Amino acid sequence: MESMMANMDAPAGFDTFENIRTDGYVLLASLLKQPPSEELRNILQNLQWEEAIPGKLNEALTALRQAGHDYPLATIKDEFNRLFVGLGCGEMIPYASWYREKMIQSLPLVPLRSDLIRLGIVRRSDSHEPEDHAAALCEVMAIISRKTNGWNYMTQAGFFEQHIASWMGSFFKDLQSAKSAGFYRTVGLFGLYFLESEGRYLKCHLNMIPDNKKRRRKAR
Repeated sequence: MESMMANMDAPAGFDTFENIRTDGYVLLASLLKQPPSEELRNILQNLQWEEAIPGKLNEALTALRQAGHDYPLATIKDEFNRLFVGLGCGEMIPYASWYREKMIQSLPLVPLRSDLIRLGIVRRSDSHEPEDHAAALCEVMAIISRKTNGWNYMTQAGFFEQHIASWMGSFFKDLQSAKSAGFYRTVGLFGLYFLESEGRYLKCHLNMIPDNKKRRRKAR
């Protein structure tokens, strides 16, 4: 799969995209982990970012916000269950292992778990999903993209490129075309354009880092 960070220029809204990155990951993680609560649906219905964001992403956010108005909670819950619930029973299989190896809990979990240990991020004791679930990976990116947590762009881009860009774009495309998707079709659209914007954003920041610093960090 072609890297999302390759051959991309900075999008319009690039300079303010940093301010909404973490919120975007939190939103995707919440919507992919479980059906939205009434509180989350209310937030979604009124969600607007004050900062300018890339045009396609803004259009996708508008569609997602409208879907929050159009679909009742009971309908969204039923849709979520048909799409995601039950290993091998749901229409979608939201795991990196499946998209990369066509197997559940396979080889991609090995470097992922190693990277999570290196980052000091531990799996919650009440979590029953493998670490390569789409929602779990979005939660990790929400943590390491938060400016106050102090992870540099090399670390963020490395995790994104290996564990997100390598498969999740295909997942969001499949979600848009899933037979059971209505509300979640707009989640797939938002997720795809969000990842494209994130890839451009990280590529631009990596290009600002001198080559000698990149080599030193990679050698550590």
